[in-house]
Amino acid sequence: MSSYPYEKLEIKWTRPPVDRAVLKECMKRSDLNGLWHCLGVLGVLTASGATAYYFYATQQWLWMALALYVHGGLFAFHPQTHEFAHGTVFKTKWLNEVFKRIFGLVHWTSNSSLYWMSHVCHHRYTTHRKGDGEVVLPMNLLKEHLLQGAVHIVNPNGFVATVYDVIYFLLHPAFLRNSRRGVWQRYVYDQARPHEQKDAYWTQFYQFAFHVVFGAVAISTGHWFLVVVVSLPQFYGGHWYHSWVHDTMHAGRQPETDDFRLCCRSVRLDPFTALMYWHMEWHTEHHAFPNVPCYNLKKFHEMTSEHWENPMSLFAAWREMDAHAKKELVLAETS
Repeated sequence: MSSYPYEKLEIKWTRPPVDRAVLKECMKRSDLNGLWHCLGVLGVLTASGATAYYFYATQQWLWMALALYVHGGLFAFHPQTHEFAHGTVFKTKWLNEVFKRIFGLVHWTSNSSLYWMSHVCHHRYTTHRKGDGEVVLPMNLLKEHLLQGAVHIVNPNGFVATVYDVIYFLLHPAFLRNSRRGVWQRYVYDQARPHEQKDAYWTQFYQFAFHVVFGAVAISTGHWFLVVVVSLPQFYGGHWYHSWVHDTMHAGRQPETDDFRLCCRSVRLDPFTALMYWHMEWHTEHHAFPNVPCYNLKKFHEMTSEHWENPMSLFAAWREMDAHAKKELVLAETS
């Protein structure tokens, strides 16, 4: 008998009766759309990093600090790990694999193989506690959560812990004996196939090795600040921006349901934020029909709008989340 508190469930998900022709049209993948999206995101990160480097080089320290705050905030968006794990960005499979590896180098703290081990369970058993340890409801997020993200600008502890975990994993691939990994992480790793575990190891190896070599070259050539803008943005900046968008996915929604419209939330975003978020604001639609590429989700929603709630604004979503969290806290105090 398994010693884990998780199990495989039988959930008969309720999905809207979407017209098959519409679904087929919206499931079409496009190399051009995928390329434009990838280059757009990489272009934004390159521009923000170059701006910070320029202010450093010209010794404009206050502007440099502001630029780094923005650069780190933009780096906090990394749904591309999610999108490439789904394999729906490009029509041509090898392009999906190539850009998955490229973005893996950019966001070296995210391991797409480890991520997918967990995320596949999240899709199968969304917010069912016995099957989904990735998102566990109730998730009590108050508005103060955003303020904490705004003022917690530098995270040296996160950097040290991340480097330690990466090195430990590379030296001791026996993931299951790593006490720093949570029960859920050990469970999904244990469920993964051997080739998936091997891919997770080599993904971690080449991503980390790239930045070690990059850092050594940058420092030895006198361009140490490149390490700050290329290798370290995950550990500084205004991460509240990402939290403001990302945390609306499931918080304050209903667990243990068979309807994605009850356990997920869709929100409205401006075009720039939607680009950086890889259109995951259409989160209900994504869960119900995960084979629809991210750049088609808005069209899919509009063509099938009779089946969905009207997407909330971010402000409305956080009001709902805040009210739900306060209610849960009151219930916890009185129980």
